[in-house]
Amino acid sequence: MTHDGGERLNAYLRTRSAPADTSSLVELGRTTTAGRVVLFAHPVGGSLLAYQPLVRRLVDHRCLGLDATARAVAGAGPAGSVQELARRHVESFGEHGPRIDVVCGWSFGGALAWEIACLLAERGERPEVLLLDSTWAGRAVPVWTPTEALRGFVQDALQLGGQEAGFTAGTVEEAAARLDMDPEVFAERLALFTHNRRLVCEWQPTPGDLDLVSVRAAESLTSDWRTVTTGAVHLHDLPGDHYGLLGDSGNAAAIERILREHRTTATATATATATATDTDTATAGPAPASVPAPGVHVGAGAVGPEEAVEGTEAEKAVEADGAALHTALAKLVDTPHWRDLVVRSRRMDPDAIAEAYRELGRRGLLAPDWPREFGGGGLPTRLAIELFEGFCSTGLPDLVHALTVQIVGNFVLKSGSERLKRELLPRLAGGEEFSTVLYSEPRAGSDLAALRTRAERRDGRYVLNGVKVFSIYSDISGSALVAARTGRDGHKYEGITLFVVDLAAAGVTVELVETVQRERMCRVRLQDVEVEDWRRVGEEGRGWALLDGALAIERTGIDHVVRAARWLRALRATVGRSPGLERLEGQVECATTLARAATEVFLRADVRAIDTAVAKLYTSETCQQVGHEVLRRWSTLGRTAPGRTAGVDDLVHEELFSGLTESPGLTLSAGTSEMMLSTIAADLKEEYERRCLAVLHRFGGELVDTVLEVLGPVGAAVRVEPLFAHSPARRTALAETLADLGLDGLERPEEEGGLGLGLTVGCAIALGLGYLGYENAYRSCRPAPGSAAGVGPADGDSHGGCAAPECRLRHAAYALGLGLGLFRTAWEYASAREQFDRKLVDFDALMFPLVRGYAELNAVGTRLHELAEHVAEVDGEALGRFELVAQDALVRVVRAAMQVLGAQGITEWSVGSRFYMKCAESIGFLDREGAAAGG
Repeated sequence: MTHDGGERLNAYLRTRSAPADTSSLVELGRTTTAGRVVLFAHPVGGSLLAYQPLVRRLVDHRCLGLDATARAVAGAGPAGSVQELARRHVESFGEHGPRIDVVCGWSFGGALAWEIACLLAERGERPEVLLLDSTWAGRAVPVWTPTEALRGFVQDALQLGGQEAGFTAGTVEEAAARLDMDPEVFAERLALFTHNRRLVCEWQPTPGDLDLVSVRAAESLTSDWRTVTTGAVHLHDLPGDHYGLLGDSGNAAAIERILREHRTTATATATATATATDTDTATAGPAPASVPAPGVHVGAGAVGPEEAVEGTEAEKAVEADGAALHTALAKLVDTPHWRDLVVRSRRMDPDAIAEAYRELGRRGLLAPDWPREFGGGGLPTRLAIELFEGFCSTGLPDLVHALTVQIVGNFVLKSGSERLKRELLPRLAGGEEFSTVLYSEPRAGSDLAALRTRAERRDGRYVLNGVKVFSIYSDISGSALVAARTGRDGHKYEGITLFVVDLAAAGVTVELVETVQRERMCRVRLQDVEVEDWRRVGEEGRGWALLDGALAIERTGIDHVVRAARWLRALRATVGRSPGLERLEGQVECATTLARAATEVFLRADVRAIDTAVAKLYTSETCQQVGHEVLRRWSTLGRTAPGRTAGVDDLVHEELFSGLTESPGLTLSAGTSEMMLSTIAADLKEEYERRCLAVLHRFGGELVDTVLEVLGPVGAAVRVEPLFAHSPARRTALAETLADLGLDGLERPEEEGGLGLGLTVGCAIALGLGYLGYENAYRSCRPAPGSAAGVGPADGDSHGGCAAPECRLRHAAYALGLGLGLFRTAWEYASAREQFDRKLVDFDALMFPLVRGYAELNAVGTRLHELAEHVAEVDGEALGRFELVAQDALVRVVRAAMQVLGAQGITEWSVGSRFYMKCAESIGFLDREGAAAGG
C-alpha cells in the first residue's frame, strides 16, 4: 500500500524550506526590518520543520536554520562529537556571516545550540541561548541495534508529525513507506539520526559562563543546566510532553514571549541570577532518578534501550501516585461525615471549613503539583486540577482553595523569597492555614493602580497603613497577599510593592461586611502593621508587573466552571431535564474545556493579564448565566419558609441559594467583564490576525498554513459575481487542489488508502476553508457513488444531513472558520475606517460585542478540538449541546461583525457579504433538531 497523497504533501512542504547544498545556514524566515537574528539548530533527525510554528511567529526576526546535510558540514565525514559538529557549523559561517543574536535548539538541537554558543563566545560574540527540552544522558547509554535504530527513527518522525508512535514494521522498505519517503532520502535520514543519537548519548556539555533560558516540557525528564554554566539559568515549564512542546500553539506562543522578553545578555547581574534560582525552585515536577538522552524521551516507544524502560517506570510511578490520590479522595467524600462538613461549610461554619480542608491537606490533595519540599507531591498540574474539581464538585466552598492555593500559593511559589516559601507553603498545602488577597480599596476597586495603602521603611522593616475592602474569607485566613504603594513619584503603575502579611499581626483589624451571599466580604484595616523584608514578594516598587501575573493566575476560571456545574446539577434536581438547560449545559462544557486549558499559566514563570482574559470573561459570564437561570426560576421553586425551597435537600438548596446570591459578583471580582473586554480589545488591536490563526493552529499549524497558502490563491482566481454567490466552479477547483496535494487522504483510514491521521486533521482543513470564506470543498462524509473523493454534494456546502459525529464536527469546524474569517474581516475594516476623527476600532460601544464574540469563538474552538480528539468517546447528547452553543456564538459574531461593517458589508462587492451568506448557509445545520423540525 502506498500513500501518494502524503508524498505529494511532503514534497510541497519540502519546497517551503529547501536547504542550500553548499551552506550550513538556511533561511527559514526573513524580516524586512532590522530584526534580531535567531539561529535554530537541527534536532537529531536533521529536519527543521519542527521549528516552523515558532518561526511563523517571529515575523520581525531573521530566522536561520542549520542544514544537517550541507557539504560544509558533512563533506568531511561524520563528526566525532557534538563539539566537533558545532565547530564545523561555526566555521561554515565564514568571517562575514551574520551576527547571531539568539541560538535556539530543541532536543538534540539544544546540545548543538549550546556548543555553538560557546564557540561564538570564544570569538567575542555572546548570543542569547534558548534551549527547548534539551538534556543529556550523564551516564553510559546502550548502543542501539539496527532494528532499534530503525524503529526509533520512525517513531521520532511520527511523533514530530503529531502522530501516534505505533510503528512495528521490521524492514527499511516498510519504514520508508510508513513515512512516505523516497528510499534514498530515508536511508540518508536514518543514518543521520542514528549517528546524531550516538553523539548526544556520549555528549558531556562544555562548561561555560553564558546565560541561558531552558524551556522544559512538564512531562519530560530534564537535567540541571546550572551544573553546566556559571551564568544565569532561567527555567520555564510548559504543559505537555517532549514532542508536543513545539506542536501546541499555546506553547509556541509562550516560547515566543519567552524569547522576546528574556534578554539574558543585558541582564546578567546578581539580581538576575537570584531570580533564576527562585524560578527554578518554583518549578513543579517529579525529581527524576535518571535522565534519558534527547531522541529517546519518555513516550518515544523504542524497545530495548535502558533509558526508555526507566522513562516508562517514571510515568507508571506518576500514574500510580495519581490513582492513589483519586482513591483517597473518593473514600473521603463518600461518607455522611463529609456531607455534613460540606453543608456546614456552605453555611459558613469556620470549624467545618477548617476541618474539611485539613482532611484534604492531610491526604496530599490540596497542592499535589507543588515541589515536595514545600508540601506538594511533585506531580503534574493536570492532576491537581482534576482533584480540585473532584472535591469541589461535592459542594465544598471552592473559593477557599482558589485563593489559598491557586492564587496566593502559586504566586509565592513563583516569586516569593526562599524563607517565605519554606514557612508558608507547607501550611497552605496541608490545609493548616488559609490565605486571601487584599487588593481593592474604598476608592480603588477595579483600578488597582489607584491604591493608597502605603508601606514605608522604618528600622529595617516595612510599616503598612491603609484600608482594604471587598475581600473574601479574610475572617478565617491567616495571611494575605497585599498590594501597597512604596513610591511617591512617577507613573501610577510604578512604586507598587507586594507583601504577604500575617493577619494575626498587631495593627490588623478584620471587619465583616454582610451581603446577600453566604460568603461574607470583609473590610481589613492596616494600622502601623510591621512586615519583615522576607515577606516582600519581588523587588520593591516593581509589584505592578507581578500583580499583572497574579491576576492572570486568578482569572483561569476553573473555580467558576466548578460552581456552574454544581448549580446546574441542583437545577436539574429540582426541575428535571428541562430543554431550556441544554444550551447552558453545553456552554458550561465549553467553559470547562477553556478553563482547563488556561490553567497552564500555573506552570509558567512569565504570565500576563491577557493570557487568561478570554477565559475569565467567558467562564464568569457563563457561570453568571447559570445563576440567572436560578434567578428566573427562584419564585417557582415552592418555598415553604423564607429562603427555603420545598422538597429539596439541604445541599441542593445551598447550591441554588449560592447560584442566586453569588452570581452577581462573578463578573466583578478579579476584574470586571468590561476590564476583560478592554484587555482583549487592546491585544486584538495589535495581534488580531495572529489571534485568529491561533484558534486554527490548535488543530495543526503547518497544515492550516498550507491550506491557507495554497487554497487562498486558487479560490481568488475563480471570478464570482456577486461576491456572495455560491460558486460550484470555485468549489471544484478547491477540491481538485486538495486532491492534488493529497490533503483529501490525510484523514481517511489507512485501509481505505489514506494516512489515517484522524479527525483533528480533517477539522483543520475545514477550518481553513471556512476562514478563507470559500465553499466547503473538503469531504464531510463518505462520498456518494460517482462523486470525486473528498468532494461533498455538488449542490452546496451544507453537509449537515449526515448524523455521524465526525461529519458533524467537520461541519462545525467549517462554520467556526467562517465565523473567525468574518471577525477578522470586520476587525480589519474597523482598524482602517475613520469616523468622527477616530478609528472605528476605538469605539468601545461598537467593538465590545465583537470582542465578546471572539471570546466565544475561542471557547468553541477549544471545545471542538477536545471533541475531535476524543470523537470515539463523544455521545450524541454532548455533541448536540456543543452544536447549540456553537450556533449561538456564531449568530452573535455575525450580528456584531455586520454592525461594524455597516452598509458596505451588505453590498455585492463586500467580502463581508460573502462570509455572511456562507454563514447563513451553514449555521442552521448546527441545530439538528431545529433543522429537522423546520423541514
